[in-house]
Amino acid sequence: MNKILLTALMVGLPLLASANRYYSGNINYGQVVEVEPIYQTVSIPEDRQVCDRRRSSRYSGKRTNHAGNAVLGGIIGGAIGNRFGKGSGRDASTALGILIGAGVGANKGQHHNSRQTCYIETHYREESRFMGYDVTYDYNGNLYHTQMQEHPGDRVRLRVNVDVLD
Repeated sequence: MNKILLTALMVGLPLLASANRYYSGNINYGQVVEVEPIYQTVSIPEDRQVCDRRRSSRYSGKRTNHAGNAVLGGIIGGAIGNRFGKGSGRDASTALGILIGAGVGANKGQHHNSRQTCYIETHYREESRFMGYDVTYDYNGNLYHTQMQEHPGDRVRLRVNVDVLD
């Protein structure tokens, strides 16, 4: 039993002396005079996909003669319409063939495509972020400033060190 106690003392005393070095008992308190929150404005990037739809002609570089195409379409449509019907019905089908053929001919080469173009656009949103507290405290009649992550309350703990000056 004495051996165990002696071993514990031999191991514990140096640790106790070492711990005493860091905790010298010189803890004091300063009176908090002012506490101001610290905020920092930061820009936060936000990416958005933007798409737009544009109509473009399939034959955009080629110019077409709409009137000539309409006349040619009317002739072809009239010839096809003339083959149907008898008597006055033939006249009606020929007229209808001319109208349909002219409409088809006028629109020849007017194939429009709708193309969607998408790209990423970055916008920046301003945000105010809390960074901590700017604290002013009084210790022995002197004012000191520090920054702290937590609100200190009415007083701050201070470790006071005394150094020898030559």
